[in-house]
Amino acid sequence: MMHRTQSHCRKYLKRKKGLTSSVKGVSHLSRRAKRRLYCKLQLWMWRKRREKCRFWILRAKKRACGIKSDSCLSVKSQKNKSKVVSSPGCDTGGSEDTLTRLKQCESVSLSEMFFASKPPQNRVTDTTVSASNVSVPTVTSRKTETLTQLGEINDSLRHTVKPLSRDSDGHGSTTQFKKPRTLAERLEVDAPSGQLTAVPPGQDQPAHRAAVDRITSKKSASSQSDVSLKVLTKDIHEFLDDFYRSYGSFIPLQKSDVLRHLKRRFNADFIDRKNVIFPEVTKYRAAIIQKPVTSFRVVYKKHTLTLDDLSTLADQNWLNDQVMNMYGELIMESAHHKVHFLNSFFHRQLMTKGYDGVKRWTKQVDLFSKNLLLVPIHLEVHWCLVTADSVKKKICIYDSQGNALQKVARNILKYLMTEAKEKKQTAFESGWTVSFDEKVPQQTNENDCGVFVLEYSRCLALGKPLQFSQKDIPKIRKRIYKELCDCKLHEQG
Repeated sequence: MMHRTQSHCRKYLKRKKGLTSSVKGVSHLSRRAKRRLYCKLQLWMWRKRREKCRFWILRAKKRACGIKSDSCLSVKSQKNKSKVVSSPGCDTGGSEDTLTRLKQCESVSLSEMFFASKPPQNRVTDTTVSASNVSVPTVTSRKTETLTQLGEINDSLRHTVKPLSRDSDGHGSTTQFKKPRTLAERLEVDAPSGQLTAVPPGQDQPAHRAAVDRITSKKSASSQSDVSLKVLTKDIHEFLDDFYRSYGSFIPLQKSDVLRHLKRRFNADFIDRKNVIFPEVTKYRAAIIQKPVTSFRVVYKKHTLTLDDLSTLADQNWLNDQVMNMYGELIMESAHHKVHFLNSFFHRQLMTKGYDGVKRWTKQVDLFSKNLLLVPIHLEVHWCLVTADSVKKKICIYDSQGNALQKVARNILKYLMTEAKEKKQTAFESGWTVSFDEKVPQQTNENDCGVFVLEYSRCLALGKPLQFSQKDIPKIRKRIYKELCDCKLHEQG
C-alpha cells in the first residue's frame, strides 16, 4: 500500500513539474504539443471564417439570380443548399424555378464574386459564366470575352459583394463590417496588356461595346504594323540581294534608290521611316559584302569590264581606259551614231606614230558624216576633252582644270585635215577654227578629271547644257557605274 502511494505521488509530481515552470506563467509543453495546439486553433478560426464567407456567397448568389433578401427563399447551409423552403407571398413562380436560377449561379466561383475588390492582376479571367439574360459581345480573345461577361453580369446587379473589412480602434477591440457598396463602375479590358481599367457608370452598353471594338481595332492595327515591318524588312533584303547580283557591289547604291524601290513596290512614301530603313540597309550590306560576287564582269560588244575596272568609279579613284571607252560606246548608241567617240588610246597613238599609226582606226567610219567628234585626251595624269564640230568646222577644248591646251587642239586639227584629204572630202580641208571654252564646270580636286570628261561628252552628245559641279560628282560616279552595268544611258541625269 505504501509502495503504491509513493508511486502515485511520483507520477503526480512529475506531471505537475511538466506543466509548471521555474518562471511563473511559462509552459513547459513540448514543441510537438505546442504545434498541435496551434494547428487546432488555426483550423477552428478557418472554419469560422468559412462559415461567414458561405453566408456572403449565398447572399450574392441569391441577388445574382434576382432573389431579394426578403423573398421566400432561405438556405440553411452550404451542405444542404438543395433543400429550399418557400415562404408565403413568393412571386418567383415556385421552388423549381428558384432552384433552376440557383443552379445557373453555381458556375460563379468565389474568385469571380470578389473580383471587383481585388487588384486587376489577381482577378480571374478564364472562367466561363453562363447566364440566360446576358448578351456577350464577340471578342476574339477568350480572356477579353470572359472579363466582358463578368462586367455585364455586374450590370444586372445593383450591389456587389465587398470583402469583409475590419476597422479597429487601435487595440483590436472593436470590429465592424462595412455595408456592401453600390456598383459604381464597370470593367473594360485595356489592350494590349490585358489589365482592367474602370469605366464611369454613366456610359451605357453601346458605349462599352464601342470601347471593346476600339480596343480590338488597336490590337489589329498593332499586329498589322508588326507584319508590315517584317514585310518591309524582307523586301529590303530582296532588293539588296538583287542589286548586289546586278552590279557586283554596292558602290552605285544610293539612299534614294532604296526609297524609290519601296515607293514603287508598296505605292507609299517611306521618307518618315528613314530611321528604320537605312540602319537595316547598312546592316544587311555589311553581311552581304562578306560574300563577294566571284568573276563579275560586264560585256558589251567588244568591251569587257571587270569588277576592278568598275571599282575605279568608287570614291575619288582615277578612271581607267576601259571605263572611258565603254562609256563612249554607250554615248554613241544613245546619240544614234550622230556622234563618234574616238578611243582613249587614239591621241597617244597619233603622237607616237603619226597619221599612219591611226589611219586604219576609221576605216569603217566616215568622220565627216557625224555631227560631233569626241576625242578623250589622256595626258599621263590628267584627262581632257577635244571636240570637233563638223557642221561649224570648230574645234573646242574642254578642260576641268582650266588649261588651254592649244598644242593638243592643233594635233587634232592636223589629223582632220589629213583625213579629209585622204577621204577626198575637200570641203573639210580648210576653214577650221580652234577655241577654248572657259565657262565649263571645273573640278576642285585632283581626282575627278575623268568623270568630268565623260560628263562633258554625255551632255554635248545629247544636247544638254553643262549644268553640274563638283558636288554632283559622287552621284555622277554612281550613275555611270549603273549605266555601264545596264549597258545603256539613263534618262534622268
